[in-house]
This record gives sequence, C-alpha cells and structure tokens, in this order.
Amino acid sequence: MPVATRIGPTDPQDRLRSVDAVRGFALFGVLLVNMYNFGAYAPEWTGSVDRAFSILMHSVFETKSWRLFSLLFGFGFALQLAKIMSQAAGSLWLYFRRLLILFVFGMAHALFYDGDILMEYAMLGLILVAFRNVRPRVLLVLAFVLLAAFPVGNLIHTESSTDLAERLEDALPLAERRVDHPYLGSPMDVFRENALAIPPRIWSKLHGPESSLAIFSMFLLGLYVGRARILHEVAPYLPLIRRVFGWGIGIGGVSALAEWSLKQKFGYAVFEENTASSGIQFLGDMLFAYGSTALALGYGGGIVLLAQRPGWQPVLQPLQNLGRMALTVYLSSSAMFTTLFYGYGFGQLFLLGPAATTLYAILFFILLLLFCSWWLSRFRFGPAEWLWRSLTYLKFQPLRL
Repeated sequence: MPVATRIGPTDPQDRLRSVDAVRGFALFGVLLVNMYNFGAYAPEWTGSVDRAFSILMHSVFETKSWRLFSLLFGFGFALQLAKIMSQAAGSLWLYFRRLLILFVFGMAHALFYDGDILMEYAMLGLILVAFRNVRPRVLLVLAFVLLAAFPVGNLIHTESSTDLAERLEDALPLAERRVDHPYLGSPMDVFRENALAIPPRIWSKLHGPESSLAIFSMFLLGLYVGRARILHEVAPYLPLIRRVFGWGIGIGGVSALAEWSLKQKFGYAVFEENTASSGIQFLGDMLFAYGSTALALGYGGGIVLLAQRPGWQPVLQPLQNLGRMALTVYLSSSAMFTTLFYGYGFGQLFLLGPAATTLYAILFFILLLLFCSWWLSRFRFGPAEWLWRSLTYLKFQPLRL
C-alpha cells in the first residue's frame, strides 16, 4: 500500500494516559514560571507572603517543569521516529515536515511571547535524528554529561558587555522599567520587540541553566525512555519507576534544601545576582542542575505510579485531558497571561508580585482544565493539535467524535 494510506496520527484511544497526565502536570509549572518573568522575580517583593511564594516556585517548579516538559517532547519525538521508520519505509520527510510546522507555530507564538520554546524544540528535534540509533547506555551517559554544561560553563564564563547590560537592566526598579516599555504599547510594538527572538539562538549562552544543551540532554533521556518502551509497558518496569520516584524526590529535595542554604549563608543564586565565591557557585550550580533533573524525574515517576491505581483515574483525568491538548494549552496560556500583562490588555506588567502571579496562574490553569475537558468530550484532538496533524499528513483529519 502507498505510504500515505498506511501512516497517520495516533488514535486518541491508543494514547499513553499516564504520559498525558505527566505532561499536564508539567504544563502548570511552565505556565507559572513563564508568568513570573513579567516582574515577579524582582527584589522589590520583600513581603513574607511574596517571599514564601517565590521560594516555593523556585524550589518546586522552576526549571523542573521545563526539564519534564522537554523530556516528554524527546519521548514524543522518539515515538514519531519509531513510527515513521517502521511504517514509512525509513523515510524521515514526514518527521521533518512535522518539525517545520512546529517551528512555524513557534514563530507565530514568539511574536506574542519572546520566551517561546517551540522553535528551539523543532531545531533540536532535527539534531535528535542523528542519535536515533545510538546505544541506550550511550544516550544516558550523554544526557548526564550535558547537564554539566551549566555548572562547568558558568565556572569558566567571563561576563561580556551584553551580560552586564542585561544584569543592569534587570536591576532597575520596576517603576522605571515600565516607562516606555514596548509591552505596554500597541500590538505592533509588542510584535516588533518580540520579532528579535526569531529565530532562537540555540548556540548562545550554552553555560546557562536552561540552555539548549540542558534541553537536549532531556531530549536524549526522553529518546532513551521511548526506545526502551518503559512507559508503554509499565508493569515490568514498576520497580524501576518506584526507584526513580523515590530517589528523584529524595535527591531533588535535598539538593533544593542545600541550594537554599547556600543562598542564605553565602549569597548563592541561580537566576539572580550571585555574590558567592566561585567554589560555592560551582557547588550550587551542580546541585541545581542535577537536583532539578532528579526532582523532575521524581514528579514524572510519581504520577505514572498513581496512574496505575484505578482510584486515581478520576483525579488524573483532567490532567490527562490537558496533556492531550498540550500544544493548544501552551499557546492558550500565553494568550491569557500576555493579555493580563500587556498594554493592549490589562497592563499589569511589573505590577504583580509572586503571590498574585501564582494565584492568577492557578486561575488560568483551572480554566484550561475545564476547557480541555469540555473540548475533548466533543472532539478528537485539540484545535492546535488538529491543525498540526492535518498539515503534517497533508490531509484534514477527522475532528468531531
């Protein structure tokens, strides 16, 4: 049979529900951290409640959510590669077309929010093809080594004039940063400002905590999980998943506590100005890089274990619905918070502290949970997922149930 008649999108009934639940959980952290970028990081928020919310966000979600979300994207790419290689006579054109469409989605998204990750995922997905036949143990070693790019690179990195300018800009009082800010202007002002982020410079700031190397390390880990079929056939791997959950939460929790202690005693900070010595900085960076990854894996392992219990299915169902519509949710959440912060919306840029930002994130997430449950009771895919699939397979996919 022609390839076009043999290959198509995965039926919704055949999806891995535990993976969708993990993806839904990760999306809340992604939404929360993205919203903090609009002023909630600033040192002005000195109240005890705001400080508590800021510490909670950093310790529980910051970077951990992106790690988990990136791992699942790598896992999804692994499934696509396996499917295409088995059903499309080894041709990768379908995979490349899928990534190209994702990149276009990212370009449109970046005009509204310059923190878009879709373009970077699409570009790194092209590189991932070269690792599709690498031995599993090698994938694990490479993922582990790439995580060290942040602590090692940060240790030897010399601050450039661009770094200094960005640090000085971030240190400005929030009131000054609002003056003539393009995000408080017209939609065209926003688009012109954010167009500078297209295309993403995946080769820049490779020493950063959320660099392309860190994301690609999670892609490799996701590729390993997909090839090993750990999440396809959970029962034989339950002992492994329990260990991942226990060790991940344990190591991640201890690392977060140790990192907080370094901040209190020596002035160490990951995303803020660091006043600690180079040795303390390296130690803190190692704790953050590997502790964040461990905690992300612990989160994922815990949700997969819960998904094996029938009593938890009603609880996890809303998260599964959200995970099935991950692209729609990612784009919709950006539309929500940019409307909250930008001038053509409610103009709250730099006016909301950690506590208020967290509460808005929870509100937006609840609305998305309700919307996804309503939508999937009537349709097979989310609207963005349907468009992505239709363009990938060059054929309109059935949408209504």
